[in-house]
Amino acid sequence: MGKKVVCLDVAGRKPLPDVSVLRVAASGAEITCVSEPKAAAAILQSPNTFDVLVVNSPNKEILSLGRALHPNMQTVLVTDDTMEQYSQALAGAEGELVDHLVANRAPSEWTIHELRVTLQKLLRRDHFGIGKYLATSTHIKELPVRGSADREPYNSSVMYCAEEHRLGQFISKAVFGITEELLMNAIYDAPIAGGRLHYGERPRTASVQLDPSEYASLAFGCDGATFAIGVSDPFGALKREKLFQYLKKVLRRSDSANLIDTKKSGAGLGLFKILYSSHALVCNIEPGKRTEMIALIDLQQPLRDFSKMPRSVHYFEVKAAG
Repeated sequence: MGKKVVCLDVAGRKPLPDVSVLRVAASGAEITCVSEPKAAAAILQSPNTFDVLVVNSPNKEILSLGRALHPNMQTVLVTDDTMEQYSQALAGAEGELVDHLVANRAPSEWTIHELRVTLQKLLRRDHFGIGKYLATSTHIKELPVRGSADREPYNSSVMYCAEEHRLGQFISKAVFGITEELLMNAIYDAPIAGGRLHYGERPRTASVQLDPSEYASLAFGCDGATFAIGVSDPFGALKREKLFQYLKKVLRRSDSANLIDTKKSGAGLGLFKILYSSHALVCNIEPGKRTEMIALIDLQQPLRDFSKMPRSVHYFEVKAAG
């Protein structure tokens, strides 16, 4: 049976890409596009099974209906709203109703490319790798992460990559900070979440040598339009609920201390720093086997406080067959 995608492009909101573009983006799938929520509701209530719902408006009724009728359907909100704006429109239920947030920004090429990659990953169930977000010919450097001693040289390597592409001091510092947070998570937080509880006894300032079965990997590259950094660990322990719990903390922050889960673990604060320094956060998960966290920087757009500009957030999970 072919894949089916429903697109709701509500008038008065920043529009989705043209229908012809959406058909190319979801190549191999049947695309149904409507402009009225009532029409979308009628389609969702039909006896068909749908794989993806794409909307350009944080419409709580449609997203709730889609979730209730098609629990396995993935929902994609393409919006120029800030996190606070769409959260208010969805009455704080974005964690339950939305799987993927695509920032609808100018230039439109970013939105089109990110939406295409999102649809292809969902329809093909091929989630991992930063190369999907970069031009085909882009050189991607990959390095093994064996412990805390790798942090400083790897942070510098990513920063040097930005400098080699002449991206300026601000972006160079941003990629250094993102890499630091991703590596800290892979070295200190992911093993604990994956059941290696003995790591919980060590502060994040302690030297850590991972067991070979716990090694992570760092990948980074730049194609002139996007700078991508990804860190993969062998635990697959990040739950969707936990990601959106962190996002809630970021959204409702009153002080940075509230973003830290425990005195010895700063995953929430790390997420805040990554979001603040990038345009998109992508989480690829194979439960119990692999977690890949990717940060994307759109080199055509300035980096600003996330409260003033939309950010993309994705959670892709490898589902068990059957």
